[in-house]
Amino acid sequence: MIGDFNVLPTISTVIPLYNKAPHIAHTLASVLSQKVLPLEIIVVDDGSTDNGADIVESLQNPLIKLIRQTNQGESSARNAGLREAKGCYVAFLDADDYWYDNHIERLQHLIKSYPNAALFSTMHEIFHDGTTIVPGMPYPQNFNGYVDDFFCRFANGLSLINSTTACVRKDAMLSVGGFPVGVKKGPDLIAWTRLALDYEVAHAAVITAVYNRDAVNRSVRMRESEAPGSLLYLSQLLSEVEGTHRRESISLLFSRIAFYTCAGMCETGDYGSAISILKLVKDLGLWGLYIKIALLLSIPPKLLTFARRWRHRF
Repeated sequence: MIGDFNVLPTISTVIPLYNKAPHIAHTLASVLSQKVLPLEIIVVDDGSTDNGADIVESLQNPLIKLIRQTNQGESSARNAGLREAKGCYVAFLDADDYWYDNHIERLQHLIKSYPNAALFSTMHEIFHDGTTIVPGMPYPQNFNGYVDDFFCRFANGLSLINSTTACVRKDAMLSVGGFPVGVKKGPDLIAWTRLALDYEVAHAAVITAVYNRDAVNRSVRMRESEAPGSLLYLSQLLSEVEGTHRRESISLLFSRIAFYTCAGMCETGDYGSAISILKLVKDLGLWGLYIKIALLLSIPPKLLTFARRWRHRF
């Protein structure tokens, strides 16, 4: 085990589940195979129409607690698990991703080493089209420490944190309202941002998890008439921090997410959603970004495939 702990941090695991029957057994096996087991594994079934919840129940493992609720969305499921958690810290995991056996161990080391933080993360790999991709890292390999500028680091390495590598201090997460319910696209980013505004963030540049882009239902793109909720939130935040030192780094993060989101939309021919982001960018007066997105709209979808496949590398 890394470090010398007198008192180990108590970490609960929360997994929201919705129609992930082909993956949930493997996901749970990765948690049960940890060098250091979590205090508990809370699976919140959000009204699945497949047999995923039955698979969880059939495991009959004393560490696993299954909660069933009507379909209310992933944020609601995560919040239900967060409220139920007995641990002082909660590590989140998507039902189609998985952890390597060092994940909880690394989180414990971060928590003990950087006690002022309320948000913790590690690195992940991406499994896509049968190939494993290591995304670009915002810090050098094996870095451990406080994140000096969350928004800037996140913009320069979107792999800094996601809903499979994140761990939160429970009381802090509850204090910022948990995950926003009803937000389409990016409610987890909003939650991390709220925590980063009020608390320290700690990161370990060590790969401990796998983001499975080949999972069922994950590749489905919903067409929307408005910009993703995460971008709407960041745009509001930009107006609130006008004239402060944080505006530049928040603007950088907004621009990064907006550009690659638009690239993905244009690739699938979802120009309506891309135009909604373009309008938002115009309202913010980000003219350099406006020109880049306008150019994206003129590029044939087949030529934008690289944006989806390589966006996490840079």
